Amino acid sequence: MREYESIYVLNPEVTDAKARDFMIKMKDLVNREGGKSIKVDCWGRRKLAWERNKYQRGIYVNHRYLGNPGLVAEYQRTLDIDESVLLRQSVLLKKDVDASSQEEQADQLEIPVVRERRESQRFHQEQEGSSDAPAVVKQEQSEEL
Repeated sequence: MREYESIYVLNPEVTDAKARDFMIKMKDLVNREGGKSIKVDCWGRRKLAWERNKYQRGIYVNHRYLGNPGLVAEYQRTLDIDESVLLRQSVLLKKDVDASSQEEQADQLEIPVVRERRESQRFHQEQEGSSDAPAVVKQEQSEEL
């Protein structure tokens, strides 16, 4: 068997429950096609590097699994069909892997809340409304670190 990693980005308007169901569907596809799912890890809603289908954010999902080359083709085909998938990429990590040596890890299917630092700073500056606000915000953040 071979070890693969697929990263796909879901539409940010998809509900958490539907995103979780989609991740489970992809995991079941791997098992149904004779592969072995190692770990599904949801990275949360994040900003895209560039706009895609008029969306600037998306739900990032990382899936590591074992399987044969035909499995990856079916995995990609399933991602292509679903309209909620904005981006996808699959990569071969290792060619000859013993399936019994790879243990299945706990999945992270819940969508974490990701707070981006720049947006947080901008929000604080707008709330303060004074020219001294950036210095105060920077000082408060440095004390937290």
